[in-house]
Amino acid sequence: MALIYIEQVEDMSVEEMQEIHENEIEILNAIDKLAIFYDRGEATQEELVEKIDEYIEHVHKHFANEERLMQEYNFPSYDMHKTAHAMFLEELDNAIKYWKRYEDINKITNFIRRTPEWIVLHVNTVDAPTAAYLAKKMQEK
Repeated sequence: MALIYIEQVEDMSVEEMQEIHENEIEILNAIDKLAIFYDRGEATQEELVEKIDEYIEHVHKHFANEERLMQEYNFPSYDMHKTAHAMFLEELDNAIKYWKRYEDINKITNFIRRTPEWIVLHVNTVDAPTAAYLAKKMQEK
């Protein structure tokens, strides 16, 4: 069973946004699987940390790319969308700090396992309308 399924989120009208969401979901599910294997002693902490680091980097690139597109096409709700990203990144950064401070990988894996609810809500209510706007503006160019 997966942590999150691509079918839970709306398809994006902008292909690069769709691909980023699909990749992120794959990474999240891989982290969940590795965390289970790690708890059983069937994966190393290094493997799990590597995948978590990949996720962290992916999220930062994901948000930066969306924000770049929104600015490029003068998306009217840019500030609201960017604020949603900033709030998520702050929570992620706090989870990372606790993980590093207490040297407890469960601090970050627990946070990651709670993110699908936010992702589904954000993608379906914020990213989907943003992508529709961007797709329309891209066609006008």
